[in-house]
Amino acid sequence: MNIRYITYTLLLVLTLYGCKPGNFGDINTNPNMPKKPYTGYLLTNIIRDMAATVGGSNGAPIREAPLYAQHLSEMTYQREGVYVKGNWDFGYYQGALNDLQVVITANMDPVKKAEALPFGSNANQLAIARILRAYYFLHMTDRWGDIPYFDALKGNNNLTPAYDKQQDIYNDLFKELKEAAAQFDGGVNVKGDILFSGNPAKWKIFAGTLRLVMALRLSKIDPAKGKTEFNAAMADGVILDNKDNVMYNYLPSDQNNENYWSFSWRVDNNPYALSNTLVDMMLANKDPRLPKFADKAGNGTYKGQPYGVINTDFSTASLLGAGMRKPESPVYFYTAAQVQFSFAEAVKLSWIPGTDADVETYYLAGIKASMQQFGVYNDADYNTCVTTPGVKYDPAKGVEQILTQKWVGLFLNGWEAWHEWRRTGFPKLTPPANAQTRDGQIPRRHGYPSREALLNKKNYDEAVQRLGGIDDLSSRIWWDKK
Repeated sequence: MNIRYITYTLLLVLTLYGCKPGNFGDINTNPNMPKKPYTGYLLTNIIRDMAATVGGSNGAPIREAPLYAQHLSEMTYQREGVYVKGNWDFGYYQGALNDLQVVITANMDPVKKAEALPFGSNANQLAIARILRAYYFLHMTDRWGDIPYFDALKGNNNLTPAYDKQQDIYNDLFKELKEAAAQFDGGVNVKGDILFSGNPAKWKIFAGTLRLVMALRLSKIDPAKGKTEFNAAMADGVILDNKDNVMYNYLPSDQNNENYWSFSWRVDNNPYALSNTLVDMMLANKDPRLPKFADKAGNGTYKGQPYGVINTDFSTASLLGAGMRKPESPVYFYTAAQVQFSFAEAVKLSWIPGTDADVETYYLAGIKASMQQFGVYNDADYNTCVTTPGVKYDPAKGVEQILTQKWVGLFLNGWEAWHEWRRTGFPKLTPPANAQTRDGQIPRRHGYPSREALLNKKNYDEAVQRLGGIDDLSSRIWWDKK
């Protein structure tokens, strides 16, 4: 092409758009990038991502957790339920954790923190951001084990962060949650908080409950530390009533903000059935939560789908209940029922004072709170359920009963149910016959992102060595010991 023609064309374009050669004005400025830290909007989006982490979203389905926990069974195809996928991306670093770092930096920066004040006092924003950051890091380390933590979120200053030991991460998260809860300053409540409307008391209860859950994770690997942290969390305040449940409320008439299972039901050709593991147990126990959790099969009875078995006839199994897949059906993160069951186990562990009579009180309170949470409680049905042979408290098998009822109460919160099963072995779950894991068993963790072996090889290799040399679903993380 003639060089004169190219030069003439370039000059014409520059003249037409009023830009002189050598002066490109705002051509490299993103007009969609805000110049001020709109931290409240970031917090709103972060909390929505938090809901997707547990409940899924129409853009990011989360199915493997309730399948690992055997709350649900796949129908027309078998993938997550037979553990085909082994590696998951660290998407939280680029998403919610990065946004939280922006909120934290903005509220600490001498210049920007004044610009962030329209969204609440700097201290209150920092406290919420630190609690949410702890939540995300806890979620990640419980899935993968050792992960980048202390060197993470430094951007171009460190593109190959070290993988920190899970024990060190846990120790720091205990500290972070305590400090964050103490950071609320009584100033203007945070705007953009769609979880608790900026209520500091509820955020403190959330932080305390997180610490309680973390402490119980240490029951086998470091029971002395677990006992200390459990009691400290109790003293500082945890969820004791369903009104304080940590939950995300979707909207009834907004498809952009609807429960994932509602979305899946509308557009997915693979509805999920309840597993026969769960249905058979609930039928035997005359559990009034079953009609909420499941629809009846085509023959008018409740029938669970055998786990890991293909079934193209949806009429033969109890699909996920209409009461759980409404557009506005909430996602539960942590609940009063979960805490009551934790108290019951803590007595059995001799972490808190009590006798088997106290264990039974906490245990029954957990069942009652769960039935109330799901809107099915009445005295008659509750009394029938808790006097069935499978539920009636027996001190000799109390731990198994506590963890089994905790598992039922965690329905669709697959992450927590899976974590508790890994920690305790209860309830007793059987892997599918065609499990794709190395040992043919239920997964014990998630594999690291495949690209880490290429882009962060030295640190990745060190982390894998601490796993025993194999990065897969069958390796065990620090607190998950036999």
